[in-house]
Amino acid sequence: MTSHTSPTVGRRAGFTLVEIMVVMVIIGLLAAILVPVLGGVLRRTNEAAVKVEISSLESALGDFKARFGCNPPDHLHLHESAAGWASDPEGRSKVLAIWPRFRFDVPRDYLDGVSNNSSGEVHLSGAECLVFFLGGMPKKDANGRFSMTGFSKNPLNPFAPITPGTDESRDGPFFDFPSARLHEHERSPDAPDGYPDFRDSLNNQTAPYLYLSSANGRGYDPEGGFVFNHQIGNTANPLVWNRNLPYRQSPGGPTWNPKSFQIISPGFGPHENVQGQFCPYGTSEVYDPEDTNALSEQDADNITNFSAGGRLRP
Repeated sequence: MTSHTSPTVGRRAGFTLVEIMVVMVIIGLLAAILVPVLGGVLRRTNEAAVKVEISSLESALGDFKARFGCNPPDHLHLHESAAGWASDPEGRSKVLAIWPRFRFDVPRDYLDGVSNNSSGEVHLSGAECLVFFLGGMPKKDANGRFSMTGFSKNPLNPFAPITPGTDESRDGPFFDFPSARLHEHERSPDAPDGYPDFRDSLNNQTAPYLYLSSANGRGYDPEGGFVFNHQIGNTANPLVWNRNLPYRQSPGGPTWNPKSFQIISPGFGPHENVQGQFCPYGTSEVYDPEDTNALSEQDADNITNFSAGGRLRP
């Protein structure tokens, strides 16, 4: 048998520059395709978590109603003096609907000796009412972190603070608010009143959940939609007092959740409109699931308890 010697094939030293460039182009194309896809998946995952949390807040409000017979109001003035309560029949009516034996003549110090105005009162917005009525009396530690302590079971004075060192039975909290997401939004950042609101879990969120109550079916009050928002770095206009109306199903038509409440997360943003105004909850008054293109960009990313898919515009 005759044997044949195969020619020796030289080993390649590495990739050519052209091959490396081709690989880099392919990687770039894949990244251009995958990054938006992965970003969209991450966004939807985070928004789904907010939707679940909104459902938990709804459940907590249901527990509150089962305990007290009504949904919480979405705005309330807490007065420290009997004279203050005497001048506020609407506030007295809201408190008595929940605590019929409440004593308005008991002096109280909601502000621990500090008042954000001369009348000695706390004005709770809808965002703050959500935390106050589900969480109870707030307690702030030395690091400025809040914890919610529920309400006293004394029917004459449910706003009594928790007594240190005691194993006191309390009403609530009805919801476990993560301390890291409780913040204050006040008329002046330098004069906090100690009553926080609650932000969702989205990264870099700057505005709280909005709570709007239908007053147990009697109708929504526009005053409940006021929320303070502070624009970081805007020294010319550091404070915006947003008025946010409940969403309607059609222009001039019925509101969504006409017998209960609306809970609204401002979503990822953008929170500014084309004029540079800070409006995290948007400017549209109508939400029509069949025509979401009519929503402003600031409304479109809102996550609510009445939009089936979470976001107003999927």
